[in-house]
Amino acid sequence: MTQVITPLDVDQVRISVVLDNTIDLLMSSTDIAKRLPLGPNPFEKSLPIAEHGFSVLVKVKKGNQEGQVLFDTGVSRQGLLHNIDALEINLSDLQAIILSHGHPDHAMGLPGVVDRLGSRNLPLVLHPDAYLERKLVLPNGDEISVPAPKVTDFQRENIEIIEEVGPSMLVDGMILVSGEVARITDYEKGFPIHYAQRQDSWEPDPLIMDDQCAIINVRDEGLVIITGCGHSGIINTIRNAQVITGIHKIYAVVGGFHLTGPLFEPIIPATIAELQAIKPRYVMPGHYTGWSATHRIAHAMPEAFIPNCVGTTLLL
Repeated sequence: MTQVITPLDVDQVRISVVLDNTIDLLMSSTDIAKRLPLGPNPFEKSLPIAEHGFSVLVKVKKGNQEGQVLFDTGVSRQGLLHNIDALEINLSDLQAIILSHGHPDHAMGLPGVVDRLGSRNLPLVLHPDAYLERKLVLPNGDEISVPAPKVTDFQRENIEIIEEVGPSMLVDGMILVSGEVARITDYEKGFPIHYAQRQDSWEPDPLIMDDQCAIINVRDEGLVIITGCGHSGIINTIRNAQVITGIHKIYAVVGGFHLTGPLFEPIIPATIAELQAIKPRYVMPGHYTGWSATHRIAHAMPEAFIPNCVGTTLLL
């Protein structure tokens, strides 16, 4: 039986998109989604950029307690640091870094953040499999390298590496990292062309078990779930969060839903049907969700859907 680990209920969570695949400087703000403020002369200052990667700054508040973590670090040192500066983010208040998994579009900006932090001692939470060298083997036999973060990039005195397979609690119990996600649906079967190197040999690695999410419990509203790519499957991810926290009400789901490309587009209808049954109040798919899935979710769940772009801050 799964041990229930319930994060403290917080009064507020702010999720700021530091890096993602898209940017739209003219997107309108709402009460929930605040877009990048441009000011009278926006093109005279440094503007953020989009890259194929993901990173969000998560701030939580409960009474007088506040905390913030960086969830994922994007695909490049230059891109992440550029956006941190363009968005005027101060890393001095950062309390932890979370890697959703070890793929380069989520981990390659990490050395830049570590250098920027200087001498501060900071926890870095990741699954042990995040260090695995990976590759994709396409149907025609072509191979694409998927390099892993190197422990030497951040094994320094100012970083406390926390390698966990199971859940981890951060920021005085206000943010829960899921650890490995249980795979329960019959249609979210992983990435069949994905391989990992273990003990000098390549073997199939379709499930990508280092994939994990961040979970915040907002008072009276339910769970906010933040994913990276969503290799576990977004429904598996949500259901796992409900089981490990004992909370079934879902307030918001943000991040990659991993529904892009010919291997995953066939499961879009089943995924949307289950999302509609779960009834999150808000969904903001990004990064590895894909054009087709994003638009079909927007059509199927218009009141819940929030378009995503770099510079957006959700106020929940």
